[in-house]
Amino acid sequence: MPYSFLLRLLPTETPPHLYRATVHNADGTHEAFLLLTPDPPSVHLTDARGNPSGGLRMSLADGTVERTDAEPQEAHPALTTEDFMTVAAHLLTQHRRQGSPPREVCRVFA
Repeated sequence: MPYSFLLRLLPTETPPHLYRATVHNADGTHEAFLLLTPDPPSVHLTDARGNPSGGLRMSLADGTVERTDAEPQEAHPALTTEDFMTVAAHLLTQHRRQGSPPREVCRVFA
Protein backbone atom coordinates (compact mmCIF):
# COMPACT_ATOMS: atom_id res chain seq x y z
CA MET A 1 0.00 0.00 0.00
CA PRO A 2 1.47 3.42 -0.93
CA TYR A 3 2.49 5.69 1.91
CA SER A 4 3.98 9.16 1.81
CA PHE A 5 4.44 12.24 3.91
CA LEU A 6 5.59 15.83 3.57
CA LEU A 7 6.92 17.94 6.43
CA ARG A 8 7.22 21.70 5.96
CA LEU A 9 8.86 24.07 8.40
CA LEU A 10 6.53 26.91 9.35
CA PRO A 11 8.02 30.38 9.82
CA THR A 12 9.28 31.00 13.36
CA GLU A 13 11.81 33.44 14.74
CA THR A 14 13.50 31.12 17.23
CA PRO A 15 13.43 27.47 18.34
CA PRO A 16 11.45 25.35 18.85
CA HIS A 17 10.53 24.77 15.20
CA LEU A 18 6.97 23.97 14.12
CA TYR A 19 6.26 21.69 11.16
CA ARG A 20 3.07 20.95 9.24
CA ALA A 21 2.89 17.24 8.38
CA THR A 22 0.72 15.88 5.59
CA VAL A 23 0.51 12.08 5.63
CA HIS A 24 -1.06 10.02 2.83
CA ASN A 25 -1.81 6.40 3.73
CA ALA A 26 -4.43 3.70 3.19
CA ASP A 27 -6.84 5.57 5.49
CA GLY A 28 -6.63 8.81 3.49
CA THR A 29 -4.85 12.11 4.01
CA HIS A 30 -4.08 13.35 7.51
CA GLU A 31 -2.66 16.66 8.69
CA ALA A 32 -0.78 17.15 11.93
CA PHE A 33 1.77 19.47 13.51
CA LEU A 34 5.11 18.51 15.00
CA LEU A 35 7.42 20.55 17.20
CA LEU A 36 11.18 20.03 16.91
CA THR A 37 12.92 21.11 20.11
CA PRO A 38 16.69 21.59 19.95
CA ASP A 39 17.80 20.89 23.51
CA PRO A 40 17.48 18.03 24.03
CA PRO A 41 16.58 17.20 20.41
CA SER A 42 13.10 15.72 20.35
CA VAL A 43 9.83 15.85 18.42
CA HIS A 44 6.40 16.39 19.98
CA LEU A 45 2.96 15.95 18.43
CA THR A 46 1.26 19.37 18.74
CA ASP A 47 -1.67 21.47 17.68
CA ALA A 48 -1.39 24.20 15.01
CA ARG A 49 -0.06 26.68 17.59
CA GLY A 50 2.72 24.38 18.76
CA ASN A 51 1.04 23.38 22.01
CA PRO A 52 1.74 19.71 22.84
CA SER A 53 -1.27 17.49 22.18
CA GLY A 54 -1.67 13.81 21.55
CA GLY A 55 0.79 12.88 24.28
CA LEU A 56 3.58 11.59 22.00
CA ARG A 57 7.29 12.48 22.08
CA MET A 58 10.33 11.01 20.32
CA SER A 59 13.87 11.63 21.55
CA LEU A 60 16.90 11.90 19.25
CA ALA A 61 19.17 10.62 22.02
CA ASP A 62 17.83 7.06 21.94
CA GLY A 63 14.96 7.08 19.42
CA THR A 64 12.38 6.08 21.99
CA VAL A 65 8.78 7.15 21.69
CA GLU A 66 6.94 7.86 24.88
CA ARG A 67 3.49 8.87 25.90
CA THR A 68 3.65 11.91 28.11
CA ASP A 69 0.91 12.24 30.69
CA ALA A 70 1.71 15.95 31.06
CA GLU A 71 0.30 16.55 27.59
CA PRO A 72 -3.43 16.27 26.99
CA GLN A 73 -4.27 13.31 24.78
CA GLU A 74 -6.78 13.91 22.03
CA ALA A 75 -9.71 11.56 21.66
CA HIS A 76 -8.84 11.21 17.95
CA PRO A 77 -5.17 12.17 17.46
CA ALA A 78 -4.12 13.63 14.12
CA LEU A 79 -1.61 10.80 13.60
CA THR A 80 -1.49 7.22 14.75
CA THR A 81 1.46 6.22 16.92
CA GLU A 82 2.98 4.37 13.96
CA ASP A 83 2.64 7.39 11.64
CA PHE A 84 4.09 9.68 14.31
CA MET A 85 7.07 7.34 14.78
CA THR A 86 7.80 7.26 11.04
CA VAL A 87 7.50 11.00 10.48
CA ALA A 88 9.35 11.98 13.69
CA ALA A 89 12.22 9.57 12.98
CA HIS A 90 12.77 11.05 9.52
CA LEU A 91 12.61 14.62 10.86
CA LEU A 92 15.14 13.86 13.61
CA THR A 93 17.44 12.07 11.17
CA GLN A 94 17.47 15.03 8.78
CA HIS A 95 18.05 17.43 11.67
CA ARG A 96 21.04 15.38 12.81
CA ARG A 97 22.49 15.11 9.27
CA GLN A 98 22.10 18.79 8.42
CA GLY A 99 22.93 20.16 11.84
CA SER A 100 19.97 22.51 11.56
CA PRO A 101 16.19 22.24 11.16
CA PRO A 102 15.37 21.05 7.62
CA ARG A 103 12.99 23.26 5.65
CA GLU A 104 11.24 20.25 4.15
CA VAL A 105 11.26 16.46 4.45
CA CYS A 106 9.41 14.36 1.88
CA ARG A 107 9.29 10.57 1.68
CA VAL A 108 7.38 8.22 -0.61
CA PHE A 109 7.12 4.49 0.05
CA ALA A 110 5.63 2.31 -2.66
